[in-house]
Amino acid sequence: MISDQFKNVVRDVNVRMAYSSLNKLQRFVKVQKDALPVSSNKDVVYRITCKDCDATYVGQTSRQLKTRTSEHRHHIRRNTNTHSVITEHRLNLNHEFDWENVHILDKEKFLSKRLVSEMIHIKLQNNSLSLQADTEFLHHAYISVLKKL
Repeated sequence: MISDQFKNVVRDVNVRMAYSSLNKLQRFVKVQKDALPVSSNKDVVYRITCKDCDATYVGQTSRQLKTRTSEHRHHIRRNTNTHSVITEHRLNLNHEFDWENVHILDKEKFLSKRLVSEMIHIKLQNNSLSLQADTEFLHHAYISVLKKL
């Protein structure tokens, strides 16, 4: 063995050898955490699609996704004075949203990066309901490149 040969070489210089195995149990046994349900994720950019047309809403939240989607649904049910674009779409067109299949587009814990991601995903939608004003700052040349990715 190489370790025995090396031991003979260093014996004359008063060096003590310590051996360890590369085949440790942790290499073979992987402890996996259960995957979170989609609705329990936080710090996400998400998309909600309309069941009755090709309209989509892209938003972002730092809270659990189920909390944010619950707020959207609450606004529709309560028909409050502060209408979101989702509420307007639902009430004006009598369309339903696919609340069971909200899709996570990106995960990002930093707000500034999450807002940029949201802006990009809004721009990539064909029929977006989202009204993020900052999307005008993303040069149109980037959109054609992003759509090819």
